[in-house]
Amino acid sequence: MGAKAKVSITLSEDIPARVDAEVRKSPRDNRSSVIERWLRRASRAAAASTLREETVRYYESLEPDERAEDEGIARATSKSARRIRYE
Repeated sequence: MGAKAKVSITLSEDIPARVDAEVRKSPRDNRSSVIERWLRRASRAAAASTLREETVRYYESLEPDERAEDEGIARATSKSARRIRYE
Protein backbone atom coordinates (compact mmCIF):
# COMPACT_ATOMS: atom_id res chain seq x y z
CA MET A 1 0.00 0.00 0.00
CA GLY A 2 1.23 3.47 -0.85
CA ALA A 3 1.29 6.69 1.05
CA LYS A 4 -1.73 7.69 3.08
CA ALA A 5 -3.63 10.97 2.82
CA LYS A 6 -5.03 12.55 5.96
CA VAL A 7 -8.59 13.76 5.52
CA SER A 8 -11.24 15.30 7.71
CA ILE A 9 -14.89 14.36 7.26
CA THR A 10 -18.17 15.07 9.02
CA LEU A 11 -20.29 12.03 9.83
CA SER A 12 -23.65 11.35 11.39
CA GLU A 13 -23.23 10.55 15.09
CA ASP A 14 -24.09 6.88 14.67
CA ILE A 15 -21.19 6.18 12.30
CA PRO A 16 -18.31 6.90 14.72
CA ALA A 17 -20.13 4.79 17.31
CA ARG A 18 -20.25 1.88 14.85
CA VAL A 19 -16.60 2.38 13.96
CA ASP A 20 -15.63 2.41 17.64
CA ALA A 21 -17.63 -0.78 18.26
CA GLU A 22 -15.72 -2.46 15.43
CA VAL A 23 -12.39 -1.23 16.86
CA ARG A 24 -13.27 -2.74 20.24
CA LYS A 25 -13.77 -6.12 18.56
CA SER A 26 -10.27 -6.15 17.14
CA PRO A 27 -7.51 -4.47 19.16
CA ARG A 28 -5.16 -4.39 16.16
CA ASP A 29 -7.58 -2.05 14.37
CA ASN A 30 -8.03 1.66 14.79
CA ARG A 31 -10.64 4.04 13.41
CA SER A 32 -8.67 4.73 10.26
CA SER A 33 -8.16 1.07 9.41
CA VAL A 34 -11.82 0.23 10.01
CA ILE A 35 -13.06 3.13 7.89
CA GLU A 36 -10.57 2.34 5.12
CA ARG A 37 -11.64 -1.32 5.08
CA TRP A 38 -15.31 -0.33 4.91
CA LEU A 39 -14.65 2.15 2.10
CA ARG A 40 -12.67 -0.42 0.12
CA ARG A 41 -15.47 -2.99 0.48
CA ALA A 42 -18.06 -0.44 -0.61
CA SER A 43 -15.90 0.57 -3.56
CA ARG A 44 -15.46 -3.05 -4.69
CA ALA A 45 -19.19 -3.67 -4.33
CA ALA A 46 -19.98 -0.57 -6.40
CA ALA A 47 -17.51 -1.63 -9.10
CA ALA A 48 -19.03 -5.13 -9.22
CA SER A 49 -22.52 -3.67 -9.47
CA THR A 50 -21.45 -1.37 -12.31
CA LEU A 51 -19.87 -4.29 -14.15
CA ARG A 52 -23.06 -6.36 -13.80
CA GLU A 53 -25.19 -3.47 -15.11
CA GLU A 54 -22.85 -2.85 -18.05
CA THR A 55 -22.80 -6.56 -18.90
CA VAL A 56 -26.60 -6.68 -18.92
CA ARG A 57 -26.76 -3.57 -21.13
CA TYR A 58 -24.23 -5.12 -23.52
CA TYR A 59 -26.16 -8.36 -23.93
CA GLU A 60 -29.47 -6.52 -24.23
CA SER A 61 -27.99 -4.41 -27.03
CA LEU A 62 -27.02 -7.40 -29.20
CA GLU A 63 -28.82 -7.90 -32.48
CA PRO A 64 -30.39 -11.34 -32.99
CA ASP A 65 -27.55 -12.54 -35.24
CA GLU A 66 -24.95 -11.33 -32.72
CA ARG A 67 -26.80 -13.07 -29.91
CA ALA A 68 -26.97 -16.32 -31.90
CA GLU A 69 -23.23 -16.13 -32.62
CA ASP A 70 -22.49 -15.48 -28.94
CA GLU A 71 -24.66 -18.42 -27.87
CA GLY A 72 -22.92 -20.68 -30.41
CA ILE A 73 -19.50 -19.71 -29.07
CA ALA A 74 -20.69 -20.30 -25.49
CA ARG A 75 -22.00 -23.78 -26.38
CA ALA A 76 -18.77 -24.72 -28.17
CA THR A 77 -16.51 -23.53 -25.36
CA SER A 78 -18.67 -25.21 -22.72
CA LYS A 79 -18.54 -28.48 -24.64
CA SER A 80 -14.74 -28.22 -24.92
CA ALA A 81 -14.38 -27.34 -21.25
CA ARG A 82 -16.29 -30.47 -20.21
CA ARG A 83 -13.65 -32.61 -21.97
CA ILE A 84 -10.75 -31.16 -20.00
CA ARG A 85 -9.29 -33.57 -17.45
CA TYR A 86 -7.88 -32.07 -14.28
CA GLU A 87 -5.49 -34.12 -12.24
